[in-house]
Amino acid sequence: MRAMVASIEAQRSSLAAGRLAAGDEWDTITLLDTREGRPHLDVENHRGYSCWRMMVKIPESRTYKSLGEIADPAERLRIAGEAGRGLALYGDFTCAMRTDDLENPLPGYRDTRLYYDQLRSVLAGHRTPEEAGELIPSDPTVRQSTEEHFLVHLDEAEYRRRVDDPEFRPWIDLVRSEESFGVSLLEGMESGRIRRVAIHGDTKLDNFLFSTRTGRVKALVDLDTIMPHTWLADWGDMVRSLVNVAGEKERDLSRVQVDMDVFRAVARGFLSTAREVTPAEVGLMVDAPQIIALELGLRFLTDYLRGDSYFKLGRADPPELNRVRAMAQLALFQRLSERADEARRFIDDLRGESLAPPPPASDPREA
Repeated sequence: MRAMVASIEAQRSSLAAGRLAAGDEWDTITLLDTREGRPHLDVENHRGYSCWRMMVKIPESRTYKSLGEIADPAERLRIAGEAGRGLALYGDFTCAMRTDDLENPLPGYRDTRLYYDQLRSVLAGHRTPEEAGELIPSDPTVRQSTEEHFLVHLDEAEYRRRVDDPEFRPWIDLVRSEESFGVSLLEGMESGRIRRVAIHGDTKLDNFLFSTRTGRVKALVDLDTIMPHTWLADWGDMVRSLVNVAGEKERDLSRVQVDMDVFRAVARGFLSTAREVTPAEVGLMVDAPQIIALELGLRFLTDYLRGDSYFKLGRADPPELNRVRAMAQLALFQRLSERADEARRFIDDLRGESLAPPPPASDPREA
């Protein structure tokens, strides 16, 4: 909640300072205070602790679950571009937030090294914290949140079946061979080459609100995963999701392809708007979606091998769901890698040209 309030205040300060261009609109979340004047209510009873809050509904807005629900191809690309603009606006408005006292609400999240250590532990067959040893983080908060994910939770026969599966083994080998690339964003932050800022942490399309009057982006909501990281993680996660033609549960890997028209629309929208980015960061905009796809594929893969302890399966889910997710995400990583030179040329062209304003919105009643 402290991070959420800080994000709201940062956005409002930027708006008050006139940082929103003429003709654009941007709304922030408004929290309703409790009777004691606090932005949330702490409740502790026989059920344990809970936190409640109320927010004012942002008017004249709509969301999209995915680009696939937009029938018109031109409108689909326009919305993709608007999402790019929305991420840029949010990043510009919040870039001055302090990160030294900002806590990660999901300890261990977006720590690619930790995910690789989990894979190492699981592949070694560790079943107890003592066996996992120094692979488990020493930080008590991170350890408490992640310890079980370093351990195998399957019986030995099922564990061996999954690990030795000849169809799945190449994906394990792929993930292991790409470790140095997978941790490169972390290394960039540690070296100071790229900045550590307060990122949103969950930039899926349906967290962007679009105006029902103009069709343009007007807010980025769901401020529950704000954490210190590079904005390239937000960018990479958004692009990885939007350009994925087949979705995250596709079994036919030949259908996993990258929509480069969507990539170009999102990139143009972002770079036409972003002001608080550095050349070194922009130079990694092609790598970032690959890295996040690889990271997510690694997480699905490891979870499948240990017994689905993180991405838990529902009653209606097939038992191989995380296997399917891992293969689809890693296939997407491969497709993104194959299109990297094309994507990099486009980013370089955008950096070298005077960007035109985004196309006008169509009548939102026809969207």
